[in-house]
Amino acid sequence: MRSTGARAKVERAAIDLFAARGVDGVTIGEVAARAGVSQGALYRHYPSKEDLAWNLFATAYLRTGAELGDIRRRERDFRTRIGAMVAHFCALYDRDPALFRFMLIAQHNLLPRIGPDQRTPVDEVAETVADAVRAGEVPSVNPLAGAAAILGVILQTAVFHIYGRLPGALSLRAASLTRAAIAAVEALGQGER
Repeated sequence: MRSTGARAKVERAAIDLFAARGVDGVTIGEVAARAGVSQGALYRHYPSKEDLAWNLFATAYLRTGAELGDIRRRERDFRTRIGAMVAHFCALYDRDPALFRFMLIAQHNLLPRIGPDQRTPVDEVAETVADAVRAGEVPSVNPLAGAAAILGVILQTAVFHIYGRLPGALSLRAASLTRAAIAAVEALGQGER
C-alpha cells in the first residue's frame, strides 16, 4: 500500500462495495481481497473499516460541497445556479455512479460526523434557495425544504437509474431535472404563503 496505485485500488474497491452493500454489509477482508492487498497492509493505513468509510465519505462529500459553492459564487441567478448544480450532480453520477451512490444514497450513518462549520452539498443548495428568496427570484420558502425538493428530484432519478428503470446518462436529463427542481421550489413557496 506504499504506492499510490494500491491506495487507489483500496479506495475504489471500498467505494464499490460500500455503494452496493452499505458499510455494515462489507468486511475489511472483502475490501482487501477486491483491491488485491493484504488485510494487514490495509489496516496500516486505515485502522478500521469505519475509518476507511469515513475518510472516503468526508473527502467526497465536502469536495462536492466546495464544488457547489464555487457554482453558487460564479453563477448570477437562481435558474442558472440550479441548472449548473443539477448538471454537476448528473455528471458526477455519470462519471462515478458508485461514488454518487455511496456519498448521497447509501445509508451509512456517516453524515452526523460532518461538523457544523463544514460546507456540505445540502448547505450550498439551501443557501442558493435562500439567495433566491432574498433576491425575489422565488416565493418565500424554507431553504432546507427547497434544498430537499431539489435534491429529491436528482436523487430519485438516480435511484430509478440504479435499478434499471431509466436508461441513458443522467446528464441527458439535466435540463428537464432542472426545470422540475425549480418548479418544486416554486410550488413549495406558493404553499407557504
